[in-house]
Amino acid sequence: MTHYINHDLRNRSFRRKNLAFMNFRGADIRGCDFTGAILSGADFSDTKAGLSLRQRFYLGGFVIFVSLFVGDVMVRLLFNTIGQSPLDSRTIYVPIFYAATSLAGVSSAIAAVNRKSELGDFLTSVTAVLVSAIVGFGVGFFYPGLIQTLIFPPNVFIPSTSEWLHQLLLSLDEHHIQIAVGLTVLTSVMMLFLSRFQYRTSFKVGVSLLGAIASYVATFFWSTIANAYFGNSNFSLGIVFSIITLMYLGLTFVSLNWIVYELQHAIGTSFRGAELTHARFAYADLRNTDFSESIGASALK
Repeated sequence: MTHYINHDLRNRSFRRKNLAFMNFRGADIRGCDFTGAILSGADFSDTKAGLSLRQRFYLGGFVIFVSLFVGDVMVRLLFNTIGQSPLDSRTIYVPIFYAATSLAGVSSAIAAVNRKSELGDFLTSVTAVLVSAIVGFGVGFFYPGLIQTLIFPPNVFIPSTSEWLHQLLLSLDEHHIQIAVGLTVLTSVMMLFLSRFQYRTSFKVGVSLLGAIASYVATFFWSTIANAYFGNSNFSLGIVFSIITLMYLGLTFVSLNWIVYELQHAIGTSFRGAELTHARFAYADLRNTDFSESIGASALK
């Protein structure tokens, strides 16, 4: 094809293709991927870029899934550790959970106010690794028993053909501590690797959600500590932990604002790393468009 004038090109991939001097005038390029493409002299006048409807549905589903799944794991951990001292050496995962959650809440908020900086990128990775480690531990700790109960409810006959699965799930449940530790390491390493792709919308939105959930859980935890001291008439420490609670409540709102920011700036059309020398974008709608690392489009970045 010699041109794409007024064409509906939504969600098409032109990744690394040579489209020099191609005419896209008036085309709908929402959701298109022009990453690394050669587009020198191309005409994108009057085009409509940004998020396609498919991308919006995907992003909405992604937000709902992460919120429900991570929220479920974090709430299970929270309510199974409330009342236990963070200094209790008999259950070492309790202080680690509290420390990691609190640290993730702080790193998330600092990353949110230092977007597009080396510090922000570093703390985004820290937040991602910390919360993914917590989630990995929670999945390994709770889900083997949960899955076993869902598939084989108590006092229900188990057919002989399913006995092997029942025994497997019983074995996994018996070794849930080892599984939890293994998943903690695995999820941390995986998230550390995925941190290389911080420019992707799914990563940025996902980490902002993780940070907000961690901040909220930390707020709830510190509020229970404050209430415990007030209940024992220790008002001085109660006030101290109330201040910490309010601080984490503020960090939660900062992280929530980060989610809103990332959703508003989610990338729909990507020209990342593309050759755009002398490309024309007159009267083009370029909202939610990525021009990072592109050549010849400095005025559009």
